[in-house]
Amino acid sequence: MVVGVWIQRMGLAAGVLLLFSGMGEAIDVNLDPATVKKAVEDGKQMKDVKTIPTRFGADLSKDLCGGGGEIQTKTVGLNRLGAVIAANPEKAEQDKDKVEEAIQKTAESKRLKIVFDFCGDTADFAEDAQATMEQDGRQIKGEMAKPDKAKKNAEGPAYRGKIAASFAYGSFDPNAMTKITLYPKVGDAMSWDVDFSKIK
Repeated sequence: MVVGVWIQRMGLAAGVLLLFSGMGEAIDVNLDPATVKKAVEDGKQMKDVKTIPTRFGADLSKDLCGGGGEIQTKTVGLNRLGAVIAANPEKAEQDKDKVEEAIQKTAESKRLKIVFDFCGDTADFAEDAQATMEQDGRQIKGEMAKPDKAKKNAEGPAYRGKIAASFAYGSFDPNAMTKITLYPKVGDAMSWDVDFSKIK
């Protein structure tokens, strides 16, 4: 099993709940070995890793096309790896080297990823979308990944999909109030105010 599969499994545990303001955590950029170990162990103890509140925007269980996204921090990534390990400890032990590599890769990530979900009228609606963060009037442009293949949508716009933007740690304040904006190829920009100090 390759590292990418472990990272992919971690991603499949993505939550759909709205952010709430009671966390008091702040995005942790530099994780020491003890913090990394604790994050993985915390993930092993979580009954439902999907409830980790890293989502902003619409609640997908109520509105698939409301727009929003998920902030994928190092800590939450390690929590999710811990949950994957706990779900199949025998397999994790067999793939111990790959698991450790996946943990190290997550802990040493140089970029914060934000995965946006939104809808459009054509299958290529997510192509060429752009994203920015704005803090105290300073705008930081995200590096865009190739969008996921669009899925047909039963209600509203014909298609729905996801696209990820990443932002270098050090280019933004991990504790600041942040305006996140997505600029689709067609249609109006969508913005959300997110308090990074409330995200772990």
